[in-house]
Amino acid sequence: MTKVEYIKKMYSILVMMCVKYGYHNVAAGMVAQSIQEGWNSGLATVYHNYWGMKTSSDFHGKTIAMNNKQKNDPAVYRTYLSMEDGCKGYFEFLSYPRYSSLKYCTSDEEYLDKIGPCGWNGNKGYGSRCKSHLKEVYEALGSAPHALTWVINNTYTTQQDLNVRRDPDGDLLMLDDLTDNAKANAFVSPNGNAVLKRGTRVTVKDICVRGNTTWLKIPSGWICGKNSKNIYVS
Repeated sequence: MTKVEYIKKMYSILVMMCVKYGYHNVAAGMVAQSIQEGWNSGLATVYHNYWGMKTSSDFHGKTIAMNNKQKNDPAVYRTYLSMEDGCKGYFEFLSYPRYSSLKYCTSDEEYLDKIGPCGWNGNKGYGSRCKSHLKEVYEALGSAPHALTWVINNTYTTQQDLNVRRDPDGDLLMLDDLTDNAKANAFVSPNGNAVLKRGTRVTVKDICVRGNTTWLKIPSGWICGKNSKNIYVS
């Protein structure tokens, strides 16, 4: 598997699990962290532990004793059966109380800045090293088919407050222009236009890609699904 293939496949799993476990717009940051931890190491490729998670007394799965990627820290690591299983294990690891603040992060950069100090890695500059991989993650995702993230007639969740437009990148809609369901999940901005609240469930009716921006049609109009840096609906 090439690095680009890895990024696309890993992201497609994480973006859905983020919704399930309550994380917001940080799936690309999670991929970047896995690259920093050794996406093509033996621990990752053979045992599907992509983030170097060590075992603990409350872990009841299989383990393996290995050196870390620098070969200077022998430890016992958690092992998993597949990429999907390893990703599930990552979210289970994040359920420890010390990581609870990460659910309030709304960007990849914020997530990577905070995960080290939460207890993942206390070494100075860990977040910066993880963030150094974001560019290649964004570039790989920018060339990925939009269907990798969204399927027409499926329902997703807004990860930030979003404007609603008449056309892709078109005029902003007012509250009265929205469906009754959207009105119940929207507020009026200081400029007078309608804004869907973060956490609103939306059904994708059409997809339009213009440059680095993907627009999603919902029953009320068009909203931004992603641009070159962020995912806004997942």
